[in-house]
Amino acid sequence: MVRVLIVDDEYIMRQGLKYMIDWEQEGYEIVGEATNGNEALKLIDALQPHIIICDIVMPLMDGVDFSEVLHKMYPQIQIIILSGYDNFEYVKRTLMNGAADYILKPALNQDELIRILHKVSERIPGYKLQANRGSISYERIIERYLLGHDKELNLEELSHCFTLPYFRIYAVNIKITNENGWDMSDILYKKVERELLGFENVQKVRVMLREEMLCIIFCYELSAQKSLLQMVEKMNGQLAVLCDRILGVYSRSFARLDELYEVYQKDIMKNVDKAFYYQGTNFLAVDGTRERSGNTETVKFDFFRYNQLLSGKQYGEALYLLQKYNDAALDVQMDVYGLKNQIKNMIYHYMDFLQLSDEEKDNYRYECFKKINQAAYEGDYRQAMETVLNGLREMSGRSAVSNDERIEKMLQYISRNYQEDLKLEDLAEEFNFNYHYLSAYFNQQMKEGFSDYLNRLRIEKACRLLEESDLSISQVSSEVGYSEHSYFCRVFKRVTGKTPSLWRRSRYYEEKF
Repeated sequence: MVRVLIVDDEYIMRQGLKYMIDWEQEGYEIVGEATNGNEALKLIDALQPHIIICDIVMPLMDGVDFSEVLHKMYPQIQIIILSGYDNFEYVKRTLMNGAADYILKPALNQDELIRILHKVSERIPGYKLQANRGSISYERIIERYLLGHDKELNLEELSHCFTLPYFRIYAVNIKITNENGWDMSDILYKKVERELLGFENVQKVRVMLREEMLCIIFCYELSAQKSLLQMVEKMNGQLAVLCDRILGVYSRSFARLDELYEVYQKDIMKNVDKAFYYQGTNFLAVDGTRERSGNTETVKFDFFRYNQLLSGKQYGEALYLLQKYNDAALDVQMDVYGLKNQIKNMIYHYMDFLQLSDEEKDNYRYECFKKINQAAYEGDYRQAMETVLNGLREMSGRSAVSNDERIEKMLQYISRNYQEDLKLEDLAEEFNFNYHYLSAYFNQQMKEGFSDYLNRLRIEKACRLLEESDLSISQVSSEVGYSEHSYFCRVFKRVTGKTPSLWRRSRYYEEKF
């Protein structure tokens, strides 16, 4: 099969691509996912993809830079770019860098994706696409059902796989790093494969869900229930020896395959990520006679209030709101993946309001996100967040000081260059600001817009020249940065209430009399 790697920083987009088509039936296999170009480059040697589907806008290394590096290092790999309508200039650069084709995200559908894939597959050196039409694996059926992409389970199809009367589910998150920072996923996966060879008198199907969760459905006779538990506990213990951060979850017993989704949601999904909250616990057997205790309440973040506080430069209050949300989410044992992503998004948004260089922002974001991602347990995470929030408070203070310095430097720059064809874009480029943000920032700091300030400065200079020199009004206009004499006169009158000639005469009479 053609091996495909998906590279996109949006989890929802990656999931959407994975389940937009039946990859196996079309002759493709998704071998991995990455969230940016840097991460993808680290995976290529191990995964050996033939095709990479890559977003054009990503943090750390975007699609443009990634396509350039990929073409130089792996010219045989075909790359398909994902883009919005407003990124076409970047798309052209990726095509020049060797990208095989591109897909517009707003126009993406099943037919378009298959068409592009087949077209690009023809460019793979020495490879012929062989679709697997007409057949689908048991693993694929169960995977799509548990992830909610298929609303009904094909019981007739699965009846050939499961012929015994009772079922249980075992799941463990294997995309995990040990205390030395090593990725343990491949080692843990292969260990499970070896251990499963020793499981006797049971039927089993193994699937990978959510990119990181290994899930096994067991089918067994009632007489094998005790021995199955012992085998699962033994296997889980072997995994814990390799990495003590794992938490294996073993569901209640159920007798009908159409209960699979409900048991998966209630027993597995509510507990499989709880290793974060239960340091030292490696195995959890869910008792089906009662719902597991624990708060399932959701916590909502008041983003509107958060944004209001940041817009008003009330940084301390914004951080207090963020900390309150984080503590409340931990108290109700919120899904760790969702919590960490939400917090990282809020930190990213927070730093957009700080008047610091892009390099400073990127460096601190990287450090923040690294601390958050590496926190394996609740205690570690609380300490990491305390460090991160303290760092943000310090940076907010420096940003407040630098605001005065930055606006002063901007005014000096305008004073030196007011005679030129000066635009807000020039100021944004000189001081490394986003154009739209600079417009609001300048207005907030100076209580007037950039154009009004520049016109007022030019007219002040013009008034001095009209008073102290014999230059003609047209010459004065050109001297202070106006290329059109008539426009200069209109601006002059709007600022002073008089035309330039009238202003010069009035000053002459004032001095004479």
